[in-house]
Amino acid sequence: MADKQSEKINPHDQNSPGSSSAQDPEIVVAAQPDSRLGPGTQDTADSKSLDYESTGKCVDLDEALQLAEDNRDKWMRAVADLENYKKRSINERSKLLKYKNEDLLRDLLVVIDNLDRAVSAPVEHGSSALLEGVKMTATMFRDVVGRYGVSPIESVGQTFNPEFHEAIATLNDPKKEPNTVIEELEKGYMYQDRLLRPAKVVVSTK
Repeated sequence: MADKQSEKINPHDQNSPGSSSAQDPEIVVAAQPDSRLGPGTQDTADSKSLDYESTGKCVDLDEALQLAEDNRDKWMRAVADLENYKKRSINERSKLLKYKNEDLLRDLLVVIDNLDRAVSAPVEHGSSALLEGVKMTATMFRDVVGRYGVSPIESVGQTFNPEFHEAIATLNDPKKEPNTVIEELEKGYMYQDRLLRPAKVVVSTK
């Protein structure tokens, strides 16, 4: 009887089959990713799901194309505006350089006017030499301003033009056609293709 009991398997016996030691570590099997998805596929899917969860929306393809078209239109308009600005800047700079002496030349016209008045004044005895000197000075002034693009406006006998003439008075002259310049009180001048000073004239009437 004792021998039969001695043959029983002690569950605490280390040599017993099917038994495990209390000190053996517990074996845990970790879940492995499906190799059929390929490396990194699971991480990518997780990151996409996180993106969708964080943004709360998914961009539609048609919306993306429309947004790209709108951005292209804005870019083209910006480029066109820039080109127009460059053209305006070049045009304004060209005008500034072309007419940079306008104020100076307009002031010199007053000197020419005074010289012309001196030449047209009555000549006294013994002043012919002075008169010739004044004439030469007036001619030199005209030559100087002429080199800078200043030219006189022909007015007498011309039809009155408000773009170039300033009517100071009117006079009934039956020998002249109405609206004709019959006298020039102050000469007008052009600077390049711009009016520097209008001519002050007397105009005929009926």
